[in-house]
Amino acid sequence: MDAMNKSSLLVLHHYNEYANRLVLETAARLDEKAFTTPSSPSHGTVQGLLTHMLTTEFFFLARCEGKPILPRARGATLTLEELRITFEQVAEERRKYLEWASEELLAQEIAVPIGGKEIRLARWQFLLQSLLHSTHHRGELSIVMTALGCPLPTLDPILQFVSESGQEWPG
Repeated sequence: MDAMNKSSLLVLHHYNEYANRLVLETAARLDEKAFTTPSSPSHGTVQGLLTHMLTTEFFFLARCEGKPILPRARGATLTLEELRITFEQVAEERRKYLEWASEELLAQEIAVPIGGKEIRLARWQFLLQSLLHSTHHRGELSIVMTALGCPLPTLDPILQFVSESGQEWPG
């Protein structure tokens, strides 16, 4: 398998940050009951699913950076404001890391404990996992939040690319 380069990871990082921000802005329109009522097949509630996405992004970034990870209390959740602030912090930390990291560092294999086993992959693969994992769960959130009466906006990357280029999307 060919490696994903730093530039491509940064593009995906920026899209991830954009999409997460749209999800959190939309989630802010949910009332507390909808935010905390079981509705997600994978993580119980919108709150639980967002917390899972955040902790996964944090976990893989911290492992790539070689930082320690303090265990989270089982079932712990964050408020929407705590999620928003922490998603921003993780995104900023990942951006700084990606800008700093060399292609050689990103290609280095590291060991990450997952499910009681040590998995060895290149750093870029773990970073890609965290970004694609969030994409997967944003799809789930789209379905769940629509059912709760608060549909997500279109999260297609081309909308971000068009906006960043100073153009306006047709329609």
